[in-house]
Amino acid sequence: MKKFLLLAAFFAALTMSAQEFTLTEVTSTTNVPADRSNNRQGFGMAGKFIVMDKVLGQINFYNPEDGALENTLETGATASWPAVTRDDAGNIIARVDNSWPGNFMADTVIMKIFPAGGGDPIDVEANIFADFEAENGRCDFFSFIEGNVMDEDEGGILWIVTAKSTGILKVPFIGGEVDADHIALFPIEGATLSPTSSTVVNPYVAADGTKHYMLWTRNAQPVDLVMNDTEDGFIGTTFTLPNKGATNGCFPFTFAGKDLVIYTTLPNYGNAWAIAEKNAEAPIAVVPEVAGFVTNGFQCNWLNAELVNENKVLIYQYFPGNFFKTYELTIPGEEPNDDITEAYLVGTFNGWNQTAEGGRIAFEDIDGILTANGVELMANDEFKIIVPNGDDWTWLGGEDANGVGYFLINNDLLDTPIRLIDGSNFRIENAGTYNFEILPSQLDKAASYALRVTEAEPNAIETIATDVQDNTWYNLQGVKFNGKPSVPGIYINGGKKVVIK
Repeated sequence: MKKFLLLAAFFAALTMSAQEFTLTEVTSTTNVPADRSNNRQGFGMAGKFIVMDKVLGQINFYNPEDGALENTLETGATASWPAVTRDDAGNIIARVDNSWPGNFMADTVIMKIFPAGGGDPIDVEANIFADFEAENGRCDFFSFIEGNVMDEDEGGILWIVTAKSTGILKVPFIGGEVDADHIALFPIEGATLSPTSSTVVNPYVAADGTKHYMLWTRNAQPVDLVMNDTEDGFIGTTFTLPNKGATNGCFPFTFAGKDLVIYTTLPNYGNAWAIAEKNAEAPIAVVPEVAGFVTNGFQCNWLNAELVNENKVLIYQYFPGNFFKTYELTIPGEEPNDDITEAYLVGTFNGWNQTAEGGRIAFEDIDGILTANGVELMANDEFKIIVPNGDDWTWLGGEDANGVGYFLINNDLLDTPIRLIDGSNFRIENAGTYNFEILPSQLDKAASYALRVTEAEPNAIETIATDVQDNTWYNLQGVKFNGKPSVPGIYINGGKKVVIK
């Protein structure tokens, strides 16, 4: 890891000792498409940079290590508006209508949702400004979305500000659709909106546990927003940031008990940025302008952050037409020891039984990788990975990508590492025999491990039963039973695989 910058700031709190922040550059690449007019809004997520090509209507995924293009999502749009964002569940949402200067009035496809778990994109048709026609106007960039747009119960919320806005428009999503009946205009008390075509409202949870929103307009001071008592409007407080520049790009987050903002600094439209608390006299850290790179005529220097653990935050910087960089912001403390050395597979196939006698499937260390080979699953079987946690278990699954309590593993996701987190159940789409590997995650700095599922060779587990007697029962790991098992699962008897329900 290359040490790029060390600008430490010490702060004292009433109930805690001073802490030191350290900012370190982790990756840097200049291998970024040079056509700045095409690549506009972008952000970092799950270890990748995700950028919208507004002319081709493509969403491109870039590797931060070398800037290589790794994947492309086609939106089907041409000369599209550049807006692209994500929600808290990792679903990607892009604007795809081609109107100028940003008409949200027509009942046509205006956005596409690309589910976090894969699968076909979802067209979003809505007349967002049907009841607020006067608010309709140019909107260059999208805010980050709070919640999960695919969730059937809570859903997600996109906050929109246009150049004509008199308030902030709440656009709720439920189950992948705009909830048109609950679109509402939220006025602001106590602060001036000062809208432009590139104003964003990014949600965050403050250190005291309350929900806040940061309104960023490049040519005005930022505003911190909280809901009013009736939750139909905002109370705003204008605040300052040291050496704030008039460039798009900002992100609020909470770390080490402090509410922080990463933001663009002077000179305008350059690539310099800083980290500071609201109304601070001096920033916590400053990254000066990188010499030799042209300023960005499209007025953006995109920044966002992901919490890795209580001691570390990963910061992404995408400067259009110039470079991708990632940084780590850290405070002193031991790195959590989250090594997985023992793991088991449990699920509907064994009645979610965690005991060895109940048919849990053990992972074996094969060449340094925890592996479970030859696991036979029926269509729609659900499962999780469990790892010992003292006298209890930690249950690891996937993100609830579709709002119904499971992460679906279909043929498209076979042989693809999937984030292994404290999430929803995995579900296998097709019956078959599968191999499982737990490997260090290359997808997400915030997730230590990933799960890779591959289809096993047809005879992968048949050899287990070569010498068994007709009346002897084994589980898929070759553990012998005294008699016929009573727990539902897949077993081997008489040289054949038998499903007990």
